[in-house]
Amino acid sequence: MLVLRSDLLTGFKNKLFEVDVKNVDYIEVSLDNNILICNLTSRTAKNGFKISGYILNNVLHNCDRCLNSFCINNKINTELFLSNYAKTLEKENNNTIYFSNKETSIDFKNILLEILLVEKPIKILCAESCKGLCTICGINLNHKTCTCSN
Repeated sequence: MLVLRSDLLTGFKNKLFEVDVKNVDYIEVSLDNNILICNLTSRTAKNGFKISGYILNNVLHNCDRCLNSFCINNKINTELFLSNYAKTLEKENNNTIYFSNKETSIDFKNILLEILLVEKPIKILCAESCKGLCTICGINLNHKTCTCSN
């Protein structure tokens, strides 16, 4: 998702981006239809640009209890600051990215995918009421009742 400096200087509001992530191997995220969807707003700020908006969380997960695949489809609010001032980075602000005045564009694809990785829950459940799999026969207890002895 390449964004030009000229677009950042002009600014944009609620711009919808759809990015094909089919060929991204090194980030362990599977997206529904291999498309990263986000809505971003850009405005100029002191020493750089402020990017805000949301990423559609269309990550495909496997339930930890029943192993079924599902997609959450919620929105993750995000805010980034592109700064041409190196001292801004020293403040340990994880949302700040160095963007030199010499650069004519920036690729947001990997940055947004990393945000999705950070937002990944520790315990992944398709539903709080998920019954999981029978430990004896392996049947999905959400769909059928097994006849195994307890």
